[in-house]
Amino acid sequence: MTPSDARHTPPYQDQPAPDQPAPDQPAPEQPAPEGPGQRPRAEAAPRNVLLVALAVGAVVALAAVLLFPLLPHRSPAPAVEFEGDEALVADVSAALDPGRVQGLAVARFPNDAPEQVEWVTAGTADGTAPITTTTPFETGSVFKVFTAMTLADMVAAGETSLDRTVGEIFPDTEFADPAIAGATLEDLATHHAGFVTQMEEGPLGALRRNAWGDSYRQAVPPLEFAATAQAAVPGSFMYSNAGYALLGEALAEESGTPYPELVRERVLDPLRLDATVISDAGVPEGGAGPYTEPGSRVQEWRNTDYAAAGVATWGTPEDLVRFMAAVAEGEAPGMAALDPVHETVEFEVPQAEPEGLGIGLGWRLLDVPGVGQVTWHSGGSFGTRTMIATDGEQSVVVMANSLGVEAPALAFQLLGDDPQRIPGSPVPVKLLVSYFTVLVPAALLLALVLRRRTLLTRRPLDRLRIVSLTLGALAWNLLGLRHGDWVGAPAFVWALGLGLVAAAVTVGAWHWRRVPVEAGRFRWLHVTVFVLSLLFSLGLGTLMAWGLTVAWS
Repeated sequence: MTPSDARHTPPYQDQPAPDQPAPDQPAPEQPAPEGPGQRPRAEAAPRNVLLVALAVGAVVALAAVLLFPLLPHRSPAPAVEFEGDEALVADVSAALDPGRVQGLAVARFPNDAPEQVEWVTAGTADGTAPITTTTPFETGSVFKVFTAMTLADMVAAGETSLDRTVGEIFPDTEFADPAIAGATLEDLATHHAGFVTQMEEGPLGALRRNAWGDSYRQAVPPLEFAATAQAAVPGSFMYSNAGYALLGEALAEESGTPYPELVRERVLDPLRLDATVISDAGVPEGGAGPYTEPGSRVQEWRNTDYAAAGVATWGTPEDLVRFMAAVAEGEAPGMAALDPVHETVEFEVPQAEPEGLGIGLGWRLLDVPGVGQVTWHSGGSFGTRTMIATDGEQSVVVMANSLGVEAPALAFQLLGDDPQRIPGSPVPVKLLVSYFTVLVPAALLLALVLRRRTLLTRRPLDRLRIVSLTLGALAWNLLGLRHGDWVGAPAFVWALGLGLVAAAVTVGAWHWRRVPVEAGRFRWLHVTVFVLSLLFSLGLGTLMAWGLTVAWS
């Protein structure tokens, strides 16, 4: 055989060619084609690892189901029932879905016979203690009318005037905006000074507010804020807690008496509103703490610098009824505050206010269909809703410690002859939060470790991605647990999310020693994104964990 013949002789049948598999061996897995700059895909996890991951996920999900009843998202109290005077029970039942109620107190009385009060109570203050007519609630912005009536009382006594300016009252303060210095007490009392409502701004501020619910936790004192603030639309209506807090400080300066003592001296004590207080100590004994939804507790507001606006203020249903009775009889101090100052306010900046709104000093005026002219003020924190209203013939008080109770709408319905059901939100946002934040990040993490690539950008698996997506999934899970609707969503949704994370972590642990630390297309960009993702997840998770701690306390 010549060398050329040897080159054309086929190999023996029992000796495979170097690049062909033996007949009894499976062909090796061919790597998927790689694009420019892409790295080979990591080895797939074997079947036994997947079975272990499935078992771990199932155990974690089962443990989550067993743990769920202990979480602060479902009140241990029985289903809410409205109790009290038959006629008012019927009207409240017609207007309000009891599923929105954590705790509720409602009163209604004829103005010509304020002693004939109808009462309805429902739910609990804290999951166990039933609501009574003496249960303390956060008043929220209802307290603004006390501030406004203090102003009116001082004007009537000649101790100040409505046209006194902020600059005149605080001559030693340098104001960055002359429009703020030129704002009058009437401007402040009618929300026409151009103030924005001060609370911590930006993404971090929003996260903090949503974590624990205290929107004014980091707010600076009102005069300090006013000195640096810029007026947005002076002369036009812009609702502002900061403006009312500054009004309280201005009245204290005019009278030489600290605001808490001043409002007690002028309004609270003359009307025997002994249970209406300003306090930074949190929920009073027996008080109704705030809830975003039944069973989901948030922190009450405690910054007494903003008490004149209704922050850190508490009162009972009986106190508000006593106050409204004095208003109905025309015997409350500062009754001139109810007189219209602006028959119809103008809005240069869109706001969540009803059309045709008028305003006195603090008090709001509105022509309500089926009722007539109503003088009123509502209040609310991140978990409280209050309302006082009178149409000249009847008066209504509503106090509730859950966001789902639309107190103004309920009060307007109770002043009418035929109360109708108050519609709920057409989009169950909190329910969507429950499903999305718990399931989607967990599913993306699981897809990463099973496919060995990110689902959307198709970047290869590495240790940085395992860490960042795991922490992200856990942080978003805590967000869903804190702000989701765990009354409407079944417990297995949260359990499934945790089970998916546990299964993904198990598979990721098997991959850990088999994948590189970093496999980004651009190393500097990948590391930067990883660090930012890590900081975001840790920050979000910490805030949500703190919020859950508040809810448990």
